[in-house]
Amino acid sequence: MAGGILSLDLGRMTGWAVANRSAISAWPAGRFLLGRTPQRPTILCGTFTIGPTGLPHGEYYNRFAKWLDDMLTVHGPDAVVFEAAIPHHGGQEAARRAFGKIAVVDLLCHRRGVKAVREVANNTVKKAFTGNGRAEKPAMIAACHDRGWNPPDHNAADGCAILECGVRVLKHGETL
Repeated sequence: MAGGILSLDLGRMTGWAVANRSAISAWPAGRFLLGRTPQRPTILCGTFTIGPTGLPHGEYYNRFAKWLDDMLTVHGPDAVVFEAAIPHHGGQEAARRAFGKIAVVDLLCHRRGVKAVREVANNTVKKAFTGNGRAEKPAMIAACHDRGWNPPDHNAADGCAILECGVRVLKHGETL
């Protein structure tokens, strides 16, 4: 699949979603009233676990980089949109891993010529996707179901929400 958008939720478990160019072309514009959400095109989504807790930093980033490089090879997106939850109370270790994953995304996208790399804030994604900037995990999953998607877990649901935000900004020019 060439073109399209890859979205990443860069939490401890990496939720992701991807839509190809034809799916993006068919994507409806705008935000819709609750219960009146039109079906969205088919997308792929899932969750990637880097490895067990306590991996050395080099191995942690290497595993993430290999997975992301494979995703970029297989899907060939024109854009990557990500949400990185920078931990406020998780300590230095959690912050280091979060910033490291952002650096890996920037580096690999630069190497592959992906020009559109965007970060979106957590509460912006939730507000745009559910109407509530503090939406909980079940609400995010329910919003996916409203759109005809069936994410395997809440991490993948977040990936789907980030994807929709990316489409709204990059295709429709919305300000979220």
